Amino acid sequence: MVREWQRILLDVTRSTAGIFLLLLVTAPFTKADQTSKADQTPKVDQAVTTGYTHPVYIAIILDDLGNNYNRDLRALRLPAPVTYSILPYSTHATRLAQTVHNSGKEVMVHLPMQNLHDMPIGPGGLTNDLTHPEFKLAVSEAISRVPHATGINNHMGSFLTQKSRPMEWLMEEIKSKQLFFVDSRTTHKTVASRVAKNKNLFTSSRDVFLDNDRSIYAIHTQFRKLIDLAKIKGTGIAIGHPYQETLTYLEMAIPHLQQEGIKIIPVSNLIAIQQPYNLLLANGMASASSTGSE
Repeated sequence: MVREWQRILLDVTRSTAGIFLLLLVTAPFTKADQTSKADQTPKVDQAVTTGYTHPVYIAIILDDLGNNYNRDLRALRLPAPVTYSILPYSTHATRLAQTVHNSGKEVMVHLPMQNLHDMPIGPGGLTNDLTHPEFKLAVSEAISRVPHATGINNHMGSFLTQKSRPMEWLMEEIKSKQLFFVDSRTTHKTVASRVAKNKNLFTSSRDVFLDNDRSIYAIHTQFRKLIDLAKIKGTGIAIGHPYQETLTYLEMAIPHLQQEGIKIIPVSNLIAIQQPYNLLLANGMASASSTGSE
């Protein structure tokens, strides 16, 4: 008997003509298969999560958008309220942000930050050698290039997110603009989420990277890890990219989530579920801002 996840993979395999993947579809999905790919995803209790009764919510953030408009439009057509994180200095940043907003979906700023591997981060990236005024200006300018953004997550940043001082500067600027922050967790040594929480920011962290390995089978494995984690915690956040393989998989998999009692929601809504106290703080700030002196 073919299981539901196997049928989804079979559909994807047909669309990508992957004979090797077809063999994987018909093979048992063993525990060894699930743990063969190591990444920096937080470990999850391996308890079996059958018979759960609480609501289960996930958010999917697609990163690195803005440089290929037609590809990004395909991502925008995914049949769910996916969240779209746009590189502020990308070719189509402003246009794409407007298009995403007009579609009723959530926009984020994918803010470039200094990494450990000396990979270029492009114009406007945040580095550890910026002065406080330079840092604030860079953050403000990046946000201005992505209209309708409700939050920020880091692009790269494996070096900078380990540094408390620039993270404090970042969270102060984000809070002043009443945005939220998602830590992409590009390093297990990140302090970004901790600093954000200390600043009473509306914040959360990535649980799963979907497509460090772009094979359909690996994406499926990571997606199931997200689902299993969400069934334990009630929520889960995945980050992926607009790769052809990722979009093909999500186009096939998303319509079947309702059968499992899984609901995709914008990441801001998911953070509200995780942090109702900080949501009240955010609303309080908004009210104070709207009634303050001009």
